[in-house]
Amino acid sequence: MRFEIENGAYVGTAEWTAPGTVTLEMDDPKQRSFFERYFHEEQTALGGAIDCPELQTERADTSEDSFERAMNSLAAYAYKVRRMDSSRTARPRRDKQKTDA
Repeated sequence: MRFEIENGAYVGTAEWTAPGTVTLEMDDPKQRSFFERYFHEEQTALGGAIDCPELQTERADTSEDSFERAMNSLAAYAYKVRRMDSSRTARPRRDKQKTDA
């Protein structure tokens, strides 16, 4: 399961490959460091039945489901994510556009 990540500009991709393993393709060391911490920390969410809520904790890298929940939670940090088809590769970067003189 692979996602593209943006925050106004293209950040990179994150892919869940196995329990405990998320592969990051990012050039910016600060972004990479943030996502490495993010996927290895435990996340807490309110779950359970409506009449009996409970706190649930999980690491984002333990399963595909927990990875997908963590990716969707990135909106709290002003990131936009898009799930990629398994046949798609990451889109080319558009950091700087060339202009003809």
